[in-house]
Amino acid sequence: MDTCIPTTAVNESDFGGYRSLFENAVEGIYRTTPDGRYLDANPALARIYGYDSPEELIAGLTDIARDLYVNSVDRALFKEVLERDSVVRNFEARVYNKDRRIIWISENARAVRNSAGQVVCYEGTVQDISERKRSEESLRLAAAVFETVGEAIVVTDSNQNILAVNAAFERMTDWTAAEVVAKPCDIFATEMIGFAEIAEIWRLAASGGLWSGETWISRKDSDPFPAALAMSAIPGEDSKADRFVLLLRDITSRRRDEQRIKFHACHDSLTKLVNRRTVMESLAESMIRAERNGQRLAVLYLDVNRFKDINDSFGHGVGDDLLRQVARRLKACVRASDIIGRLGGDEFVIVLPSVADRGTAEVCVNKVTYAFTEPFTINELELYSSSSIGVALYPDDADTAETLLSRADAAMYHAKRNGLHFSFFDIDMDRQAADRVNLENDLRHALATKQFQLAYQPKVDVGQRRIIGAEALIRWRHPERGAVSPAVFIPVAERAGLIGAIDDWVLSEACSQIGRWRERGLDLPAISVNISPAQFHDGRLTDKVRAGLDTSGLDPTMLELEITETMMASDVDRAIEILGQLTAMGVKVSLDDFGTGYSSLAYLKLFPVSTLKIDRTFVDDLPDDVKDGAIISSIIALAENLGFAVIAEGVETPAQARFLRERGCTAMQGFLFSRPLDGEQFARLLETGIDVLESFGP
Repeated sequence: MDTCIPTTAVNESDFGGYRSLFENAVEGIYRTTPDGRYLDANPALARIYGYDSPEELIAGLTDIARDLYVNSVDRALFKEVLERDSVVRNFEARVYNKDRRIIWISENARAVRNSAGQVVCYEGTVQDISERKRSEESLRLAAAVFETVGEAIVVTDSNQNILAVNAAFERMTDWTAAEVVAKPCDIFATEMIGFAEIAEIWRLAASGGLWSGETWISRKDSDPFPAALAMSAIPGEDSKADRFVLLLRDITSRRRDEQRIKFHACHDSLTKLVNRRTVMESLAESMIRAERNGQRLAVLYLDVNRFKDINDSFGHGVGDDLLRQVARRLKACVRASDIIGRLGGDEFVIVLPSVADRGTAEVCVNKVTYAFTEPFTINELELYSSSSIGVALYPDDADTAETLLSRADAAMYHAKRNGLHFSFFDIDMDRQAADRVNLENDLRHALATKQFQLAYQPKVDVGQRRIIGAEALIRWRHPERGAVSPAVFIPVAERAGLIGAIDDWVLSEACSQIGRWRERGLDLPAISVNISPAQFHDGRLTDKVRAGLDTSGLDPTMLELEITETMMASDVDRAIEILGQLTAMGVKVSLDDFGTGYSSLAYLKLFPVSTLKIDRTFVDDLPDDVKDGAIISSIIALAENLGFAVIAEGVETPAQARFLRERGCTAMQGFLFSRPLDGEQFARLLETGIDVLESFGP
């Protein structure tokens, strides 16, 4: 029988030397049968495969193809090459070690044949190349990342000569690798930043190992762009910077978004004029300058006559276009140094920082009056409107910005009531505001004597046919005036600075009421409370909400605060902070009157709101108004795509409800289901349910 013996005879002393090499070799050495059994193995091979000794390896690995190779096809290929060529070199394969952990090996082997040319055994060597394979994979991944990452990468030597750039760099700058490699790294836009600043970036990166910040980068044939740069220094053997790696990200879009948000925070998004906050800040600063220079200052408070009639008759789109055209005409009436802004609704203000007397202010008034004589052309309609203007002077009429604006407002009301184009403030006009003052006093008394009550209008899910929440609505029954509409007393409360106290009471009472219902075993999933701008921007809002929840024992997830788009847009950074604090407590936030506040959809990415509330103005004419239907469908789709809930208010007819349900909005609120009820009436509604919900079926 043939045995696997060396093909060249050796004497005994030579064999001893070969055996020593066999036992002490760093590489694994083996002899196997063609059918896959080990005949011999050295200690190095045992170590590579994780065995304690060659004997354990030989006893444990009796079927090499099945027990050793991860892919048995590799063993078959190995045998095929040996049988054909009698030798195999650098054969790489994945194998299992004793613990079934996969390692990479490289084999060199030969087939030992007998005198008849038949293969009697294989003998060869094995190297563990796992570390090399890992390094190769790391290099491959690094190369893939280098070429596919979205950020531009530039690698330079210590002399700032470019060694390599990736594909993102070529796309971002329009420079090809061939145009920049082996050349100085002149990618910084020197027209935007100085040479000294560029040198400082390199110096700081070299000394500190890393520089990060924002800079400007050149493009080949177009304008430079702002970029976020991270520059890393890679030390060489002498610990000095041997290479630099520059990671660039184009932040043009981010810069544009930041500028847009800042603009919206200071400007009215419809007319692009400055908003009330900016007007008041500028007015206060102008009054300080006027006092310092011994000058007068005039404030013109302007109201667009018949605006509500035009808005109601022809729609919000026409009303919006009218306000935009008014803004353009007003801009043409003022000097570059004058301030013009929109206070809200159809009210505008013009500040003339330097006037000699009333006559100077009247010149501007006449320009504005004349600007309204031409018709406004909107959608082939010719609409006529006029303005009522009130004028107040500093220091003649007031010594603070708020008072001066208030007195210009009073003069405007006087002009409107008396059919005048304009009126200067006169102290007698204060008496004309007596009703408003009396109402303000009554409001203060109402707070003290608890004349306010809350009414609750249910929110329902027509799909589930159940009440899912309630909106708390304030009501005031005056002992002499009778029921006073919120539309009457809320503006007075806002003007008098009382709205914050009223809102605080509403929040506390709503939380307490739901607690009382729960004590009676009545389950209401959630209650919502409207938040005014004054309350929203009160630095103590989160503390007040927390106190209301603690006092009532209400779970924060059961409270929903309804805010408006314009409220958030007035101070974006502050709004983000406030909403973050509220949602961190577990309180939900709903965006009320969605689509009517002229705010940017970009805010939806920034503000953590959970629900969009479709305004009743879009629901009123359903299902007949095609445009309102399209707007509502868009809002529902937007909410679904962004992960928001959606609810429609002002639902009064079954046809409106069916239209909304068919488009995926099943949460509704309106007179179809119930009018606002007092606490006891609402409790009975929770006990009995709402009959009309049964008509919607499953």
